Amino acid sequence: MNVSLVILTVLMLGALVALTKLLPHQLIRFKVINQFRGIFHSLSTPVPSILTVFFLSLALSAGISHYNKPLPSVPDEFSYLLASDTFSQGRLTNPTHPFWKHFESFHIFHQPSYASKYPPGQGLFLAAGQLVVGRPIAGVWLSVALACAAVCWMLHAWVPPRWAFAGGLMAVFHPLLIFWGQNFWGGAVAILGGALLFGALRRLMLQPRVSSSFLLAAGLLFLSVSRPFEGFLTAIAAAVLLVIWMVRQAQFPSGVIIRSIILPLGFASLCITGMLAFYNYSLTGDASRLPYQVHEDRYSPTPLFLWSAPRTGLDSYNPHLKKLHYSWSFDIYQRQQNLHGYLNEVSEKTTRIIGQMIAFPLGMLLLMLPWVVKERWGRLAVTLVLLISIIEIFCATFFLAHYLAPIIPLIFFILIQCLRHWRAAWWKNRSQGPVFVLVFCLLFMTVTLSRIGLQIANPEITPRSNTALQRSELINKLKTLPGKDLVFVKYSPQHDPHFEWVYNRADIDNAEVVWAHSLGKAENDKLIEYFADRQIWWINADANQVKLKPVNRNASDTKSTGSPAADS
Repeated sequence: MNVSLVILTVLMLGALVALTKLLPHQLIRFKVINQFRGIFHSLSTPVPSILTVFFLSLALSAGISHYNKPLPSVPDEFSYLLASDTFSQGRLTNPTHPFWKHFESFHIFHQPSYASKYPPGQGLFLAAGQLVVGRPIAGVWLSVALACAAVCWMLHAWVPPRWAFAGGLMAVFHPLLIFWGQNFWGGAVAILGGALLFGALRRLMLQPRVSSSFLLAAGLLFLSVSRPFEGFLTAIAAAVLLVIWMVRQAQFPSGVIIRSIILPLGFASLCITGMLAFYNYSLTGDASRLPYQVHEDRYSPTPLFLWSAPRTGLDSYNPHLKKLHYSWSFDIYQRQQNLHGYLNEVSEKTTRIIGQMIAFPLGMLLLMLPWVVKERWGRLAVTLVLLISIIEIFCATFFLAHYLAPIIPLIFFILIQCLRHWRAAWWKNRSQGPVFVLVFCLLFMTVTLSRIGLQIANPEITPRSNTALQRSELINKLKTLPGKDLVFVKYSPQHDPHFEWVYNRADIDNAEVVWAHSLGKAENDKLIEYFADRQIWWINADANQVKLKPVNRNASDTKSTGSPAADS
């Protein structure tokens, strides 16, 4: 864990408490602050607060993207973009290309069809952006804005209106959601699902309605198409709570429970199951087999859970792809097969989620956690967050923050409850609680806006983002030339597979630029003959400055260029 950050949080908390006690409590009644409080309270009712959170998040994501244009650099992002491109053309999947071995890439499979291995949720939002404004990233902005608005809507059933609005604003300016708003992958769709699920759950317990049941079902749908495993765990937890409540409650007659909850949820569940089965069948030929399973069974020896045995007897495939699956990903699994490595990975996973989700200065709020768990819903929220986090951290081979996205709405609820307890803490003067909340919010906003400003002024240039930039520049250069292009990519035996170049559109044959692995002269010549109308190029992906080099179709000329068409 980052010790310096922990020390900074403790020191900042001490300074914040001291400042709260030193500042005159009349500060909260200053004219400017009173005007702000008036605006805040007027926007705290459900509809204005939800709309404010939605449009504020949308504007923030679009504004940051205006200054720093997002480029896909992680293999997962290209996989989601393939799904987006497929959906935007009105298809669920694509036919296998006759030369598919040239186009193999990470998190994508080509048999029995050509598709992304991931659930369709993120790809659907990207497709919406691609169709409406011609930019998939706009779909990301939409998903993040809807997630923040859904958190606000959920909190309106859990806390008083002004605190629900504060929770929505906390989501808007949370560093993790800001980060997800600038990438083509993330957890926004699952946050949307989790917020709808838990918001509808509380509303059903207050007043059973068919509309709330269908909103809960919508949450289940978003979870099933974004994070199926974690979404399933979250849905099971919510179902247990709902069943216990239905059995114990005596306020509403059984007929109301059946008409308002059981029948609508049963019907919606059948529809969701049918849609997912149809999607699976369209991509894999088996209604019960997930696209993710097809990809893993074809390419990866690494099991998803630590107790599972590695896959063996996999068919041979591109050695370049094997380097990732049989070295990097399999090494993560092997490291966790002994106690020392397992505990190190658990520590690293825990540190990662705490550092990313409880970002500075939010950690200081958790000192009020003992008082939060004294309340029924606070205790349930903390229990669910810990239970699902423990399962993920202790049992799964891989772990990233967006894996826990379905329960992030509950984390926002816990943080808001902690802030409420700070406000009501045993201050010497009752007015000091509101002063603490005000100063804390100013600190949170200052830190967040500083992060945004620094990112815009000095964007982080990583080796992976540099590769993405070079690839984008080459594509833009090729688009200025007449005709279509085929680019062969050559890798050295020492190439890092995290820096991949071969990603293609859903309709490979009609794409302006086609990227292909170099598979030797005989196979390359067949592909060149297939794309007879294209200009042929090749690149050395391991050069310091990657440049396009033309390939002359004349055999003698290609040998003189050292191009992939001349590979033996």
